Amino acid sequence: MNLIDNYNRKHDYLRISLTDKCNFNCIYCNPKNHMFKDMQKIYLLTFEEIERIVKLFAGKLGFRKVRFTGGEPLVRKDVFNLFEQISHIQKDYGLKLGITTNGSLVENKTDLLKKYGFHNLNISLDTLDRVKFEKITGKNDLEKVMRVINEAEKNGFNPVKVNVVVIKGINNDEILDFINLFKNRNINIRFIEFMPFGSNDWQRNGFISYKEMKKLVERKVKLIPVVNEKNAVAKDFQIAGHLGKVSFITSISEHFCSTCNRVRISSDGKFRVCLFSQGESYVNFKEMFRAGFTDDMIISKLNDAIKTKWGKHPDPEELANAVNNNMMAIGG
Repeated sequence: MNLIDNYNRKHDYLRISLTDKCNFNCIYCNPKNHMFKDMQKIYLLTFEEIERIVKLFAGKLGFRKVRFTGGEPLVRKDVFNLFEQISHIQKDYGLKLGITTNGSLVENKTDLLKKYGFHNLNISLDTLDRVKFEKITGKNDLEKVMRVINEAEKNGFNPVKVNVVVIKGINNDEILDFINLFKNRNINIRFIEFMPFGSNDWQRNGFISYKEMKKLVERKVKLIPVVNEKNAVAKDFQIAGHLGKVSFITSISEHFCSTCNRVRISSDGKFRVCLFSQGESYVNFKEMFRAGFTDDMIISKLNDAIKTKWGKHPDPEELANAVNNNMMAIGG
């Protein structure tokens, strides 16, 4: 059985937010002045509930990719106990596990991620400048994040993915610095277009498109397109003559909605069919678990919900004015 929407898109990639909390206050995700309030612990999915969800999606719905997000997923207490349990499910179903982290809490633990079956490690790093790092994140942790990238590369993540949200006037002047630093390493630099959410004061004048970024990169290096799977969200390129790769995530200028195979579950158990949806079509796993729903009953609800998925997300100006799409609550 598969989750297939009205546009004949088959879904097999689940993203689960483990917490709505983060130890950073990044300006594009969790700015200090936004009105979002952390959820109480009682509203979060328990580890047992998360395990059941992963088993259901992998065992009965044919999902083959699971990524853990947040907030910052490693803020969650005893999270490696969860990863150990998930590793058994990973082995049973051949799941491809991934995690997106700001890197500040994973030092000396990337080997554990490998041990527990994680294939993909995405580390957010939006600047190489210490002063600017603190301005963007609210923390002075640049050196720690750089050590984690080095550690992850040594521990065999192939490649380590470095996520860079590019905002004009903030860090677009560092694009070539990232290329120069990582081009000779097993690193995939992923430049991400600035996306609008209700709390991040998105403006057109802060937006720089993928084509602008690519044109700048190609002034210094040759990019060779890499053929990727049809559901890929990134446009991938090999840096000619070098080990490193460059990708561009073009959510705004060239959306990839037509091949979207992803669904999300927020940290409090709400099912979202799109990163940008405002929750109107979600199914609440905590409510279903408390009500004693069987797996088959839950699957019936999910099949109803997936039929509400948009053909494409709204224009950015509309998304910027949305009130229920805070990145921290949804999970990126």
